[in-house]
Amino acid sequence: MGQAEKMLKRLVESGLDCADDEKSLFAASVDNMRYSFLPRFVVRAKSGDDVEKTMRAAYDFEVPVTVRGSGTGCAGGCVPTLGGAVLDLSGIDFIEIDPVSRVAHVGAGAVTAHIDAKANGFGLFYAPDPSSHKYSSIGGNIACNAGGLRALKYGTTREHVLSLAAVLADGRKISCGLPLKKYSVGQNLRDMFIGSEGTLGIVTEAWLKLLPLPSAKTAALAYFDDDGSAFNGIERIMRANLAPCVLEFMDTETVACVRARNPGLSVPENAAAILAEFDGERNETLFQARKFAETLSPFSDAEFAVEDSAMAKLWEVRRSASQSMYELGDSKISQDIVLPNGVLRDFFSFYKDLGRSKKLATPVFGHAGDGNYHIHFMYDSSDAGARARALEAMDASIEKAVELGGAVSGEHGIGFLKSKYMPLQHGALELELMSSIKRLFDPKNILNPGKIYAPSDIEGLSPLKGLKLPWD
Repeated sequence: MGQAEKMLKRLVESGLDCADDEKSLFAASVDNMRYSFLPRFVVRAKSGDDVEKTMRAAYDFEVPVTVRGSGTGCAGGCVPTLGGAVLDLSGIDFIEIDPVSRVAHVGAGAVTAHIDAKANGFGLFYAPDPSSHKYSSIGGNIACNAGGLRALKYGTTREHVLSLAAVLADGRKISCGLPLKKYSVGQNLRDMFIGSEGTLGIVTEAWLKLLPLPSAKTAALAYFDDDGSAFNGIERIMRANLAPCVLEFMDTETVACVRARNPGLSVPENAAAILAEFDGERNETLFQARKFAETLSPFSDAEFAVEDSAMAKLWEVRRSASQSMYELGDSKISQDIVLPNGVLRDFFSFYKDLGRSKKLATPVFGHAGDGNYHIHFMYDSSDAGARARALEAMDASIEKAVELGGAVSGEHGIGFLKSKYMPLQHGALELELMSSIKRLFDPKNILNPGKIYAPSDIEGLSPLKGLKLPWD
């Protein structure tokens, strides 16, 4: 009997919910990127106690454990590349709201949108809103330090986690901070876990900061003749005394795809676009939207909307961007990067030229206000050499972004899909310090091994085709 089988036997005898049937294994083998790695078995945790039992057994038998919630990740962080056990936390999904302290106490499996909705009932809201918020779990958001559309105004997940509880590799539980507005007591262990992608410990519950729910929203959409004019618009908005909670960019290729895929939308030809949303009191949101239009008047005639149905039509242009780009090919290589505002033209000139030289489409959309752009190389799988060209082009693009002072990821994390880029972003000493912290927390290297610290390459891998996930 192998070590994984011994671990499974102990957990089943302990009364934990375990599965090793084909359907359960496959469901735990993929995330949004569609690369599949089958685990030996899956543990469905219902409580922090289940997590502690699982990790004590994993530590004793030295079996790798990969943690997952909803599986919406975009970097392969929750897929078991080395097999072993998958620890599914989606069942730890409690949500408790303290409206006086403005704090949500939640389980790692609680869905982000459900937390926000429950807070709304008390006149509060949870600000981080990754595009997968209707499906993503808070544990995954913490693991990747998820951002989202409202990060421009409200920040990323890190700014909204007051405290958390985690289980270490050997099954011991630790508490990191307290759900207080101020806390300055020794080392900040909480932030060690935020963004660590399950490689240092397993976050089982968290206390989140909530904010007063804005009474009104106003959306505004502006089209531009070309990408360069849109970049001018972004600069003007960022220089103006405006405070959008959302500022989204779509390049001309993306907008053309949205137009082709959604003929019912009033989308002009050959245009780039910027979508903004303002929240607060009604008079303030209207003032901001009008100033947005005035600020962009040299380049664009912007429209804005206050009614929910009218705002939804403006938002549909942005929300349909990701799926619409398949008008340009049935396959893609994509990454999220962060760029300083001052280098947008330099980077995108390089990026678009690279796409043309590789005969690849290059649609872009992203969070213009905080410089977090989602770049894509689209291709047809029938073209035998296209995937190799796309991989080469992405490597060159990531290298260029770092050269210009940018980052290889703003919200998706590293996982195994981006781990080879870590030496581009960090020096040898920084990488060794990170690895030494990993060894301190996880001396047997059983927590999500093969991610972040271990360079990998997807050149020989192919994503699954025809797989439809709940959020598609």
